Amino acid sequence: MSWLDKQIVVVDDDQGILESFDAMLGDDYPLVMLDNGFEAIEYVKSHNPKLIFLDIKMPGMNGIEVLKRLRQDKIDAAVVIVTATTQAYYEDEAEDLGITAYLRKPFEVDEVADITKRVLH
Repeated sequence: MSWLDKQIVVVDDDQGILESFDAMLGDDYPLVMLDNGFEAIEYVKSHNPKLIFLDIKMPGMNGIEVLKRLRQDKIDAAVVIVTATTQAYYEDEAEDLGITAYLRKPFEVDEVADITKRVLH
């Protein structure tokens, strides 16, 4: 598996969360950081990453809408929802769309590392 086959896309409108992912995974994996759903859809469709960490609450297009579009376009990347929301219907809808995991903020470094290893190795 090449370096680019282990590419991870992180989509979150919070710069602090993007920086956290960079600190946790940036030394070991190629990361692409995006701050909105529209860019995420275009990037994922053209680059086909294996793993996407996706926030739910974002302006413009929320993470569930992004996930629906990716699934409609037959993108089969592993998607991990990362959110601070505790609303169960988001989790239910995400699970119905075939997510790999659902992480609540604040999350543990070990959780992110375990999911990443499971998906990419």
